Amino acid sequence: MSNKQPIDKLSAGGEPPVENSGPARQVVLLLESDMDCYFAMNEDDQDSLSKNSPRRFVLSVGSHLIQVATQDGLIEKEWVQVLSDESTSHLICLAEEHAQAQKNILEGRQELAEPLGIECWSTEKIKSEQTTVANEMKLANFFRDEIDTPEMVVIPAGSYRMGEASGRHKVSIPQPFAVGRYPVTVAEWRRFVLSGETTYAPADNGWEGDNLPVTNINFVHAQAYVRWLSKQTSKGYRLLSEAEWEYACRAGSVTEYHWGDELGKNNCNCQDSKSAWSCKRASPVGSFAPNAFGLHDMLGNVWEWVEDAWHDTYKGAPADGKAWSSGGAISTLGNQEWRVLRGGSWIVDPRDARSAIRFMNDQLSRNAYTGVRIARTLP
Repeated sequence: MSNKQPIDKLSAGGEPPVENSGPARQVVLLLESDMDCYFAMNEDDQDSLSKNSPRRFVLSVGSHLIQVATQDGLIEKEWVQVLSDESTSHLICLAEEHAQAQKNILEGRQELAEPLGIECWSTEKIKSEQTTVANEMKLANFFRDEIDTPEMVVIPAGSYRMGEASGRHKVSIPQPFAVGRYPVTVAEWRRFVLSGETTYAPADNGWEGDNLPVTNINFVHAQAYVRWLSKQTSKGYRLLSEAEWEYACRAGSVTEYHWGDELGKNNCNCQDSKSAWSCKRASPVGSFAPNAFGLHDMLGNVWEWVEDAWHDTYKGAPADGKAWSSGGAISTLGNQEWRVLRGGSWIVDPRDARSAIRFMNDQLSRNAYTGVRIARTLP
């Protein structure tokens, strides 16, 4: 993981020191797979294994949960690896089972394990569905409620697999909704200030440009902005739920990024993306190609606040796309709720700018790499 992330989990202060009885015993685990796959260890961040390329891990003696999944999500396995005093190796056998599953699918004897809903649609089908929904709502695919409000994009309802490949789960978005085509910009926030509804004018970090994403806003500021938009337009503006955000970002993709499994060149603004702004500053919105829905800057550029409270895992999360707003973690600094951030930023490692990555921050925190993207309930 990159050490350049906006997250700072603080340990509880004032705790007495724990007496150390000595270093934990450690042994080597050698993992090898007979096909390319994703894996996660002890429910930590997803990583990858290449076919016939063993990887060495130094782990403490004891039990370790290992989860693996083929890159298409067709085969998933998990087991508890118990490590004793001796180093050990484990061959992950996926290829034969994967080949049989593919054969069964082709012969109609097995349904796809999970690819579902929008994941089965072509780009043309996605755009067609957008047009159908927009027509039903008497809207254009891309619309503004007023001449100076953010441009919105119609997103059709559907189902998809949310999260890392080693722990994906089905989520259904039952109703269409609209999403900001870009993150909220400096110019759009300025109109909020000029309206008199807020006195908060975020610092511009020494950058110039109305078309840059607004930064240095916290979760509370973001909520105030959507309330103002709702009042101004008499429409239901709000923040996206975390499930809606990933659905909108993926736009039917099942890969690491919405454009593929590799970062590539000049696809977004983050470390090593070879853009003109990487690790320097935020980029003007719309500087990179959109996803299949027509949304820009979903990955990289600035982190985006969503409605959800932070939970360490998706266990117990709503399966209907609604925000999970209760029961979240509380920061030890100021007793404030942690809130979820999605999408990565101009300063993060490429692994932290993937479609499935999620981070959190204190809801009152603000910085030069966090902004917001808005949603609107339809109709």
